Amino acid sequence: MKSLKTTCCLFVFLTMLCSSAAAQTEHVVGYCPEELPQSSVGLEGGELRLSAAIHLPKSKMIRYKGGQLTKIRFAVKQGFENVSVWVRTSLNSSSKIIQSVAEIENGWNEVTLNRPYPIDGEDLYIGYTATQPDGFSGIIAGGTGNEYTSWIGVDNEWADYSKYGLGILYIQGIVEADVFDQDAAMVDLSLDKQTYTADETLHIDGMLVNAGTTNISGYQLNIIVDGGIGNAYVYDEVLLPEQTETFSHTLSLAGVSEGRHELIVSVVTNDDFDQNAANDELRLPFYIYSTTYPRTLLLEHFTSLPCVNCPPVDALLEEVTEQRDDVVWISHHVGYRDDEFTLEASRNLTRFGVTGNPFIMIDRTLLDDNATVAFIIRGESAEAVNDMYFDQAAAVPAFLELSASGDAVNNVLSIHVEGEGKDYVSELYPNAMLHVLLVEDQVYTSKPQAGNANKHIHDNITRTFVTSTRGVAPQWQDDGTFQYDTTFDLPDGWRQQMLRVVAFITKAADRDSGYPTGEVLNATQARITTDLPTGIAQVESTHARDTYYNIWGQRINQPSASRGIYIVKDATGCNIKKILMK
Repeated sequence: MKSLKTTCCLFVFLTMLCSSAAAQTEHVVGYCPEELPQSSVGLEGGELRLSAAIHLPKSKMIRYKGGQLTKIRFAVKQGFENVSVWVRTSLNSSSKIIQSVAEIENGWNEVTLNRPYPIDGEDLYIGYTATQPDGFSGIIAGGTGNEYTSWIGVDNEWADYSKYGLGILYIQGIVEADVFDQDAAMVDLSLDKQTYTADETLHIDGMLVNAGTTNISGYQLNIIVDGGIGNAYVYDEVLLPEQTETFSHTLSLAGVSEGRHELIVSVVTNDDFDQNAANDELRLPFYIYSTTYPRTLLLEHFTSLPCVNCPPVDALLEEVTEQRDDVVWISHHVGYRDDEFTLEASRNLTRFGVTGNPFIMIDRTLLDDNATVAFIIRGESAEAVNDMYFDQAAAVPAFLELSASGDAVNNVLSIHVEGEGKDYVSELYPNAMLHVLLVEDQVYTSKPQAGNANKHIHDNITRTFVTSTRGVAPQWQDDGTFQYDTTFDLPDGWRQQMLRVVAFITKAADRDSGYPTGEVLNATQARITTDLPTGIAQVESTHARDTYYNIWGQRINQPSASRGIYIVKDATGCNIKKILMK
């Protein structure tokens, strides 16, 4: 964080140029007064490309819905270069409007937008971007800032500088809009989750605001489901203009049937006089279920051959997965140096917070506030790791299931994936993504694993991302099913008998805060069938927990890298087969 040279004091200001109902006039929207302080604020570090912004939340902008932002005003010291003003819906999104400013005056600068921005009543950020010359302090701020007033971006990284003593930025928006005298508005509504059983309770949180210009003498909240069951709550508190109030309530779901339902929350003033009914109500869908699909967990293991700390975690994961039949295990060789299994595409997954090896992710979810689990599982028992992480993930209900198959003919692999879900699954997960990978077991290495000089054979190796790391959107049908088909040319050197098709569906990645999450909704895997001659009647899946013997019946840790015939007994102890190492 770059340090500040000086700071100043708090003002929150909104100039209303009209008091009559529904008058189309100009309104100044911001937090600063017109009078400028004498001091300015600079960021240390020489020449910088920096941005400054204020946040105009929905609770402020809903009163201007239907209007338009026509101008942006900002005050700076003369000396900034390459200045532009902009409008965004979030700090990290692309600009909806961006406009260069030819000349900068000392003090207030007013820019008329070439294309006015239509206001939909949702959150807005307005600000400017400029080059700050070395040794120049040009930002003007005053008062004591807050979470809306003092956002500074340096090198494309934003921070709330009110936490570091920066005052309110001198940035304003000029809005042309109808503003009503009396207008109670719902601005936020949320549930603790989307899916419930019929014996559970809805936990409802929300916010309303006085979006008018006069006081509201009390109001009533109506909370109902599908126009049926519900409750009413009466509040006698007076709401001043722009004043917000939050609320929390619960509602029993007893008697509500399985399927999709809608929560409806509305606000009514006690005198039943509201000039703008369009913003009085918010709705949220939720879903009640009585049955779910079996869940298969996705274990993503970040490892590498030079990692001397990886073998203990490998062994622990083998012990953990021996106790489960609901895990698909894939390994990504990234994080600590490259090796012969490293895929460039796998590096995209480090955005989930992977900083080295060994790391694991289970269903790409936040578990106990950790995006990933690494050294913290070392020294734990398999039972403890199952209890802390795997069981926690397995307890999440699954509302869809997958199946996959792969058939290789003449080195061309045909992949087929099917999905089935509740009839509301596409609405429940509108931006879900399907991921398909090829994973190979029993892969030989030219060098041994660091920390285990005898280990030359590795399982669960990610060979390719068939759908890329971003995945593809499943094409859901009305009956809650989808199919995905593709072909892939298999390279020479991949042992087709040991390849698996792995498929899983994730929620859309959430990057709003911290590490992104893309929760896995369900997973599946299937060994591919191949037309290659093997000399063995039936090729079965082998993995790290199979038991190996040489041809004299002596048990060995694993086959050596040299060619030969070995006997493998799988984890059930029922299937015994011979494998030929080539």
